[in-house]
Amino acid sequence: MNIAIILAAGNSERTNGVNKVLYQISKKPLIYYTIQVFEDHPEIQRIILVIKKNDFLKFNLFTKKHSFKKVKGITFGGENRQISAFNGLKMAEKSGAKKGDLILFHNGVNPLVSQKEISKVIRGAKEYGAALVAQPLKDSLKKGKKNSFVEKNIPRENLWLAQTPQGIEYNLAKKAFEKAQKDKFHGTDDVSLVERIGGKIKIVSCSHKNFKITFEEDLEIAKKLLENQDA
Repeated sequence: MNIAIILAAGNSERTNGVNKVLYQISKKPLIYYTIQVFEDHPEIQRIILVIKKNDFLKFNLFTKKHSFKKVKGITFGGENRQISAFNGLKMAEKSGAKKGDLILFHNGVNPLVSQKEISKVIRGAKEYGAALVAQPLKDSLKKGKKNSFVEKNIPRENLWLAQTPQGIEYNLAKKAFEKAQKDKFHGTDDVSLVERIGGKIKIVSCSHKNFKITFEEDLEIAKKLLENQDA
């Protein structure tokens, strides 16, 4: 079984308080587009939503309105993304996740992920235990000093921008998150916890359209792309 955990409990601190996941595009909240990709994917059996507690009523009504049949659980986020992802993993366990199942962690604000990218992560994680989509770095990378002057150029060969989904075999994910919690370790993403306990992680390339919406200008770009997709 393949279970998608969609993380939608962020605080939208860098979009001037605009709730990104509920931002309206073509009369639908942004999160609709994210969920729909996984709902339509033939290899995804279940979807778990991780949301802010204050958004529960909105999400409950929204998922019923759009008849998302694969949404099998809604749980609440924690004080950071890692805790939210762990809460989602616990909900997946309650919904029947077991050894050998695949968990796909995905940002709710990455609505432009493609079905092909999801499939590639599933294949990679099934073969290696963990996989993520990422974009080859295309820009020059500089290391700066504290005074904002360039210290040195960093070669971009073999450097990737990590995106989601990030797929991890269920038992491996549980072990990695439990170890991180015990050690009070906070990783920058889900597969970093697997890397920390010696797991192998497969990188699969993804389109630059699959980006995390962080700033207000990202919202405008995503809006135009999704509106064109709807047209």
